[in-house]
Amino acid sequence: MNVVFLLTAHAADDERVWYHQARSLRKQDCHVMVVAPRATHVSDPDIHLYDSENFSRTQLIRHLADRLVNLHPDVVIGDTPMAVRAAQIYRKHHNPGCRVLYDVTEWYPSKKNTRNLTGCRKLLKMLAMKAFCYWTSRSTNGFIFGEYDKSLPFRKHFPEKPFVFTTYYPDLQYIRPKEPRIIKQEIRLFFSGNLTAEKGFLRVIETTIRLAKQNPDMRIVLNVLSPDSFECPHPDNLTLNISPYMPFEQFCETASQSDMFLDLRDDDDENTRCLPIKLFYYMAMGRPVIYSDLQAIRTGCPEIGQFGFLTDPDDIDSIVGKISEYLHDSALYLQHCKQARTFAVQKYNWEAIEADFVRFILQNEFH
Repeated sequence: MNVVFLLTAHAADDERVWYHQARSLRKQDCHVMVVAPRATHVSDPDIHLYDSENFSRTQLIRHLADRLVNLHPDVVIGDTPMAVRAAQIYRKHHNPGCRVLYDVTEWYPSKKNTRNLTGCRKLLKMLAMKAFCYWTSRSTNGFIFGEYDKSLPFRKHFPEKPFVFTTYYPDLQYIRPKEPRIIKQEIRLFFSGNLTAEKGFLRVIETTIRLAKQNPDMRIVLNVLSPDSFECPHPDNLTLNISPYMPFEQFCETASQSDMFLDLRDDDDENTRCLPIKLFYYMAMGRPVIYSDLQAIRTGCPEIGQFGFLTDPDDIDSIVGKISEYLHDSALYLQHCKQARTFAVQKYNWEAIEADFVRFILQNEFH
């Protein structure tokens, strides 16, 4: 069976696609190919890149449909309505038996799609994008959902269509957790993402600066993975290390050397319904997390209070206080480290959902 992941919003070596979904299908002797606008760190003959900058939206859909003709897929998995539409055109004109599946991982339409628009223009674009999304979804053969909240409108409007949940759980073979250490003279904090206010980086910086000032005899290290750069004055006992995004397996190795993970993104209407993918990787690394109190986290991981804290992202004093609890209570810290890894091993791992995903792609009968 030929399976093509047709991507317009993700890199070809996106960890969920390349290291989990594609790998699992290859184990079933499927020929898996990925068509995407970029590949960050992986080069492979089954990755087919295109330059999206050269096309309008309509031209890109036609271009992607033409690319599929040469790949002869039996199944196309699209990550956006635009990718799904291209697959439907290919199916109509070249392969009526091809199954088209929509992998819903992005909030659509997202606030990023209407950035810099106001008033009626913003409303009209959102309505147009939502209409296009539902129109293309009508002709899909099923859905793959990454999280509960994003599935609701599709399950409501298309209750007859088959679907499967494949949440963002990591394959534990990629993560080798380090033994946790009692934090005394140094604490290593970790953040990954864009260095913007909306993603919570300014709150992370403010948190670490206050933590450093309250603990002048302790070395505070904030390790950051981001394509952005950032400079700000900070206390002498705070070290800020910013590195570019790295290959997936190197990320797993690097991040696992941290003592604690922070994510203080805005708690707005969209973010609160989006489940952060790295939460489950941090859990598998066996370390506590401090996250914004998002509805999607409470739904997707109700045990989070047993290995971390959900907080008001704007209450910096409270966040510093949560970190200080770990500094002053080693038993609590080690317990949360152990609990995080235990939940990952027992429940939140790719192996727990892999069979359902493979069955759905190969048979399209799982509901």
